[in-house]
Amino acid sequence: MAKYIYPAVFAKEGTQYSVHFPDFESCYTQGDSLMDAFEMAADVLCLTLYNLEEEQGDIPTASEVSALQAGKDEFISLVDCDTLEYRQHYDNRAEKRPSPSLRG
Repeated sequence: MAKYIYPAVFAKEGTQYSVHFPDFESCYTQGDSLMDAFEMAADVLCLTLYNLEEEQGDIPTASEVSALQAGKDEFISLVDCDTLEYRQHYDNRAEKRPSPSLRG
């Protein structure tokens, strides 16, 4: 449970943006606008890191931005997240739902 910052590759695809994180095998998303893509990137990064923390998996060291190359219609930006804040937000949402045994 910590704060993290990782580089993400943003690719413009028509009017949308796709995003992937080179340091993670399956961490990608997309957005309808650049702002949406940044919000979705932070969310998927937090979800990925949250799952790794829960599973006590290895959390990779973030790549240096200077070591990465952007392709045509791409750019690299840092994305940050706080898994403690993410955990609190989603744990609070889970507490507000009635348990399955209480549903009638």
